[in-house]
Amino acid sequence: MARGCLHPATDEAVRYFDEERVYSLQVESTLACPQGCRYCYAPADAAGAGELPAEDIAAALSSAADMDVKAVDWLGGDPLIRKGWYDLAEHARDLGFVNNIWSSGIPLADPGVAERAVAIAEGGFISVHLDTLDPAVYARLHDGDAGEKIRAILRGIENLVALGKPAGELVNCITFTRPLAGEDLIKTMRYFCEEVGMGICLTQICTVGRACRHPEWVPAPGEIRDACRARDAICYPGSSCSFGTMDVNKFYCGSMICLTANGDVTPCSVIRKGFGNIREQPLSEIVEKHRNELLFSGMRQPGPSSCTRCGQNAVCWGCRATAYYETGDLLGPDPKCWRAAPER
Repeated sequence: MARGCLHPATDEAVRYFDEERVYSLQVESTLACPQGCRYCYAPADAAGAGELPAEDIAAALSSAADMDVKAVDWLGGDPLIRKGWYDLAEHARDLGFVNNIWSSGIPLADPGVAERAVAIAEGGFISVHLDTLDPAVYARLHDGDAGEKIRAILRGIENLVALGKPAGELVNCITFTRPLAGEDLIKTMRYFCEEVGMGICLTQICTVGRACRHPEWVPAPGEIRDACRARDAICYPGSSCSFGTMDVNKFYCGSMICLTANGDVTPCSVIRKGFGNIREQPLSEIVEKHRNELLFSGMRQPGPSSCTRCGQNAVCWGCRATAYYETGDLLGPDPKCWRAAPER
């Protein structure tokens, strides 16, 4: 539960989930990113240039503080390459929020950036994104110099640890695609989980944004099954709980909302369906009006979705993003879950 919740303050996050309140606000501060993932969920025509104005972020943070939101998850693109990122995060900290950072990991190779990230994310987590340690596999999935980018991310992790960030508050996010299936994925997870001591956030490719150009990278149910079983054995030995696709639990997904780079309020960053825009209405009013959609109220009781009746429902309700893009229903069954495959 603690790993899947991501937040170090797990009990508090679970309480917010039970009360159907927003625990964390994801802020997609920029779409710019140095990694160049060819399956990125960000809009395919965004060209990595979108940026949420600082005044919009400040207004949203103020509204979130009024709602007693506890954490801000800084997203991109890569939030660490936005000019003034530290000032924004410092403002959030001054308002009482815990800062979490979702980065490609590449900017953290700069010791100065890593130092500021560790300081501003005290009590929160820092996530990097490295799908594979193999430059040949990495080059298939990303633009640019594969070897240099891998080395930069690994240097960034070393910098964070050297600066005192506990490995237990570090996460490596892996987007599972068919090129990773088998030993490559296992090797990567073993390295980060067993050798470095980091958490793993295993996610599935979602056919939105740039990923629409690569349908051949979508894994088959059997490949997802094997990947999830390997993850469970490596990251959660001895646990009877498991996530069928996304390696975050329902307590994280069900107590979080996202503010996209264009000001839309969505249930998560991958779901590009807005329920209001902060340039037209305060964040708190949007949440009050659309709480059921944003916090997936319909998933909290047994219903028509197989995810609500699954034996793993104590921690998992599937990925709402893949459900939305492949069934058109935010509350539908997760079509990527290997447990649900025999039912389809």
